[in-house]
Amino acid sequence: MVETWTERIANLSLPTIVLFLAGLTVARLVLRALKHSFFLFFAELTESAMLAVALVFLLLRPFVLQTYHIPSPSMHPTLIEGDHLVVNKLLYRLRAPRRGEIVVFKAPPDADRSEPEYIKRLIGLPGDTIEVQGGYVEVGGIHYSHAEIRGILGLPDTDEPGAPPAPSLHLTRKGISVGAQTISPEEFAIRVDRRGAPVEIQPGKLLRNGETLLEDYIAEDPEYEFPPYTVPPGSYFVLGDNRNQSHDSHEWYELKQDRIIGRAEGIFWPLPRIRRTR
Repeated sequence: MVETWTERIANLSLPTIVLFLAGLTVARLVLRALKHSFFLFFAELTESAMLAVALVFLLLRPFVLQTYHIPSPSMHPTLIEGDHLVVNKLLYRLRAPRRGEIVVFKAPPDADRSEPEYIKRLIGLPGDTIEVQGGYVEVGGIHYSHAEIRGILGLPDTDEPGAPPAPSLHLTRKGISVGAQTISPEEFAIRVDRRGAPVEIQPGKLLRNGETLLEDYIAEDPEYEFPPYTVPPGSYFVLGDNRNQSHDSHEWYELKQDRIIGRAEGIFWPLPRIRRTR
């Protein structure tokens, strides 16, 4: 994946920063040696730039804040590709992560290492038991996946790169909920040309310690099965909000605490997307 200009700046190596500061130091000395008010003004600007660079790259970035660029649709609809976030690296030095927080972390050993860092929502703490029961729709014995349901209803795929978040899709006993609209079982049977056929809708759900979580932030109900799993000590369980298009703990299980970088605090770019994350 091609890095954006903000990522290139944010990921500058320490030797590059030191070399840049050395260059600014030389420029400042030369400008001051000229002893003219015009050059002294630029010498002061250079000194301010040195302090700013040192503060950001030698103090804030390693210990307090960093930026993160969303590379995939795994956190739709909460976060979309192109969002740039501020990550609080200091918070988890002061307290432990909490359920529901959006965390940035180093890729686990069993994850796809094409992305060095991941972002997911924290679902389970050490000792929590997590289970996922996949949802589905059957009409006259024919099984329909979430992707097939989206196609039948004319909804965009949640995995289209660069696309805005697709309308949330949730399976309920009353029908298929798409945003504010609910499509009844009878209507869905008509749409698949099986009018009058029996329709079974099984909502997908995420359980923590035996209790179903009510999640209004996910793209759609999970359609996969994940048997009960107890999070080991010193680890966490994380999932993407785009449940069926996310590589997360349902594939590689626990996330070790020492791999967590920090909590996503908010989107700072692009301007129309500025907001706190929740």
